Amino acid sequence: MKIAYIGIKGLPSKGGAERAVEAITHRLSGRHEITIYCSNRYTPLQATVSGMRLIRLPCLLGKHVHMASVDLLAAWHAVLFGNYDLIHLHNIEASFVLPILKLRYRVAATAHGRIKPGNKWGKISAALMRFMELPFGIMTDAMTSVSLRHAQQLSSRFRRPVSYIPNGVDHTEKTDTELARRVLEKNHMPVHDCMLFVADRIIPLKGAHLLLNAFKQIEGSIHLVIVGNLSQLPEYANSLKALADSRTHFIPFLNSRSALLGLMKLSRLFVFPSTDEAMSMVLLEAASMGTPILCSDIPANMAVLPEQTLCFRSGDVDDLADKLRWALEHHAEMARLGQEAQSWVRTRLSWDLIAEQYDRLYHQSV
Repeated sequence: MKIAYIGIKGLPSKGGAERAVEAITHRLSGRHEITIYCSNRYTPLQATVSGMRLIRLPCLLGKHVHMASVDLLAAWHAVLFGNYDLIHLHNIEASFVLPILKLRYRVAATAHGRIKPGNKWGKISAALMRFMELPFGIMTDAMTSVSLRHAQQLSSRFRRPVSYIPNGVDHTEKTDTELARRVLEKNHMPVHDCMLFVADRIIPLKGAHLLLNAFKQIEGSIHLVIVGNLSQLPEYANSLKALADSRTHFIPFLNSRSALLGLMKLSRLFVFPSTDEAMSMVLLEAASMGTPILCSDIPANMAVLPEQTLCFRSGDVDDLADKLRWALEHHAEMARLGQEAQSWVRTRLSWDLIAEQYDRLYHQSV
């Protein structure tokens, strides 16, 4: 089968929906002829991915028009020059190109979360992207969501089945603890006495401000490592730095995935205080490393790891501080939870199993 992927920035992946597409296509490229449409800002000119064709497209500058321009060009290229059996469209906000794609193709589409105002997007932008749920729900031939709750909401709204196909983990992925050690040592941090927070984009819904306020209530020598991109919202970034004490360290998002996984593996505790998620890849990866996890009790987290983490009430700084103290004082209990989470995601959320679900969806959609 010839399948084209539209709606992602490109490969090799740096996070988000791109990571999911990379994992799926890597496993299915031997069965299908795969084409991936990419932004030339994201995908290096010399980039190649074994067994796949990458089509790099020009794009407009600016966060509001970057992916819209790529998605629009990709849709017209597919219709005018492509020869595919199926299009797999990713991200609901890309659904504005469905009227173009449906001129020639059957389309399966995957929702990776809902756009909400107040973080990266303003109210108008968020409303326009939320409106894209309409073509997503009406014009696609098959719908999936990485969030069980969102799949149920979409199915109820459009009275159509929406398959819940979660994100996954790859337990064979390389973990570079030596490079992670060097990162910690370079930033003057103890290797075995750190808590870790990771977000590709550090924006308010990720909850870093909640963690920093709670961490101020924690005594002792343990350090907090915050890894991620602070450039999205400079004012928010400055507020985080104002909350930080000498035990807090900010590190830019690591380009080396093996080093990032190494940091997770070395960390005493992984803290995930996000107030809203569809299904977090970072949470799954921390679980796959066996790192004990303290996370917010939002539905997305509970759907992924229902009993394998220590949870706090989402948005409650005092409860987060109380749970931090408990986690740091009960090493054996947290280590047991970490082992249970690792076993859970590796047996139930393997990318190998998830790729098989997508493969069945493709055959049912054509």
